[in-house]
Amino acid sequence: MTTSPHSYADLRLVCDYLRGLRNEIAVDLHAIELGGLDPARYGKFPRPSRWIAIFKNFAFLSRLLHRISLPIWCLLGPWLFRYQCKLMRANWQVAGPVQFHETGQILAFSIRTLDIVHARHIDPAPRQWIELPWLPLSNLPTGAEAISVLALLNASDIERSLTLATIAHRALQNRRGMAEWGLQSFTAWRWFLVRLAVDKLPGPLLTVEHFDRWAVLVDGSVRRTHVRQPKRRLTVMQHGSVNADKTPRGLGIRLPTRLRAVNHLRAYSPADVEVFKAEILSPRCGDSGLDVSFYSPSVTLSDMTTTDGPPSILFVGHPLCETAHCALLAALRQKGNWQLFYKPHPANPASAHIGAHPWTVVEGRSVFPRVDLLISYPSTMVSEYATHDIPAVVHSIDVSAAQLLDRLPDILQLTQPRHSSTEPSLLREPTGSLKALNNRL
Repeated sequence: MTTSPHSYADLRLVCDYLRGLRNEIAVDLHAIELGGLDPARYGKFPRPSRWIAIFKNFAFLSRLLHRISLPIWCLLGPWLFRYQCKLMRANWQVAGPVQFHETGQILAFSIRTLDIVHARHIDPAPRQWIELPWLPLSNLPTGAEAISVLALLNASDIERSLTLATIAHRALQNRRGMAEWGLQSFTAWRWFLVRLAVDKLPGPLLTVEHFDRWAVLVDGSVRRTHVRQPKRRLTVMQHGSVNADKTPRGLGIRLPTRLRAVNHLRAYSPADVEVFKAEILSPRCGDSGLDVSFYSPSVTLSDMTTTDGPPSILFVGHPLCETAHCALLAALRQKGNWQLFYKPHPANPASAHIGAHPWTVVEGRSVFPRVDLLISYPSTMVSEYATHDIPAVVHSIDVSAAQLLDRLPDILQLTQPRHSSTEPSLLREPTGSLKALNNRL
């Protein structure tokens, strides 16, 4: 019998990381399918929403590049982890002991956290925010305190993160059913560095991640300590659409890893809660007593239009919708004058040619123009603008140009006359043509 040279605790952490990657892979496959493409024909690169538009007509080239890059990454991955670790050590200073607040800690794993966690959405909220080295925090709420992940770690933790990343990298390359996705391990060192820090937090903990590797990270951390630290509770706060009002309802993905340690779910509506329970949370969460509360997502709008000018429209962008949005833009300009805006997806940047079109590209995470109408895939911005009585024409994320042009009469009806007395409405595609969307905001 062969004995592993690694401790049980280390192997358990590696398993948690691989569980998170299984969800990442499922989401990436779904993203390719949403583009109307067969994932088997394309190279298995992470983050397909960023590259699928380039390789859409060059499937063979994507497979060739993947076949070349995978063995290179297999060899160079540990070197990259060591390099990342070296850079961090250069800026790392030994910090004094951290004083934790009884209200708990907010895990700022993404830029969306600051948009979601504030007094209008949850009050009271934990006072302490956990800051990642590669995602500095700014404009925190009054009275909030930022704690760097590095302040929670010591030299042995940093060495251990490097060891764990290397183990996970090699395990992924040799794991049946996952080896072809070996490039996913580029996240390994950062994941383990953060996991070792999160394990030291007393909680309660709050995250806005639903099911990606970061959600699995904090869920695994809480689950491992639920017996010894029962007060270390986890709140998941909804940060985007889970297609609760679609037919059929749901993500359209079968997640291999579901969250098991969530104690409190703060969602948009009872319908959203049902999606979480059916597809994101393990039945164990309900069995142990899941607390549920609700909030309505909202944003602060900026006056960027001319009051007495032509109708204004905001396109809520995503790389998979760009072709259809550009076609609709051209059709609208043939029908009259407009004040047009384009808001790129925060995690999936727009293509370079978007800026060449005659609309105002709205940069800035917290900038939202006040407009008369939204053109959007099922995004949380639809709900956020609805709180300001601004209607939306909602289309599927994989909508074709022809399908969106068919919605032109709806758009003209909602914007002519500009200030109609008609009650704002939400116009959607026929349910038969609407695919489920996993929104990765």
